[in-house]
Amino acid sequence: MSINKQSKGGIRSKQIQEERACYLMLATQIIGFLALSAYPIIWTFRWAFFNYNGVESKAVYVGLENFIRMFTTDFTYWKVWGNTLLLALCKLPLELPLAMIIALLLSQKKLFGSNFFRTMYYLPNIISVAVVGLIFSNMFSIWGYVNNVLMDIGIIAKEINWFATKAGAMAVIVISSTWSSFGVNVMYFMAALTNVPEELYECARLDGASQWTVFWKITLPMIVSVFKIILLMSIVGTLGTNESILALTNGGPFGETYTVMSYLTGKFVPGFADVASPNLGYGCAMSIITTILFAFIAVGYNWLNKKMQD
Repeated sequence: MSINKQSKGGIRSKQIQEERACYLMLATQIIGFLALSAYPIIWTFRWAFFNYNGVESKAVYVGLENFIRMFTTDFTYWKVWGNTLLLALCKLPLELPLAMIIALLLSQKKLFGSNFFRTMYYLPNIISVAVVGLIFSNMFSIWGYVNNVLMDIGIIAKEINWFATKAGAMAVIVISSTWSSFGVNVMYFMAALTNVPEELYECARLDGASQWTVFWKITLPMIVSVFKIILLMSIVGTLGTNESILALTNGGPFGETYTVMSYLTGKFVPGFADVASPNLGYGCAMSIITTILFAFIAVGYNWLNKKMQD
């Protein structure tokens, strides 16, 4: 009897030690979530109902006034949402097919130097956003490299001031953003392609299938589950574009290229805002609505995926 109790006590003690070890390993992530995610969310919800400029003693409770203002009088917020959706519509059809084509090429077993090219395509993803902004602002400046090349080959007759118009500035943003992020999608697609059984390709070749048929009938169906995840991540990442806008155009010309996240940062984050004491309460209200809209987009995407799959 005593031996069984000792045995059970030893097992329980070992389980407690294992649980403690697990909690210790998770402690960093838990603390990070509480400090960097949970607390800011609670803070945002608290001040969204105030006119608050950073000084608590001067905060004024306004109830739902900040939210009512967003939907009734301040249409700039919805205008920058239009810019955000425009960026996504222009960038994603360019970025994802490009990433898939490059992944297919790099997955060829006989390609010489494939490891080198994989590294080069991923390299832009780890370059600082500020550096990327500096590179593309210089390349597309009125006396920059792009204008010189276009004039040399006869496409344009004189220099284009890319950043003087919304269309030109958005084109530069799409190109720079695609260059910065498509490399990681190349890696995702290559990882997905490695899971396609080689036997399927061999059978298709024996049947005389063309490269397009192989891609459409074998490759794409086999990676579609991963592709849906890549597409969702790309949508969320593009809608959350922030630092690259601030580094490249800072919303110019005249605020025409702000996306929703860069607008919130450029107008309501101390140190970035163009006024000394921005209304942080109003910015918090905008952040809450933005988060809800992002969630609706993600849920809508998952619902649409499920309907298409069914």
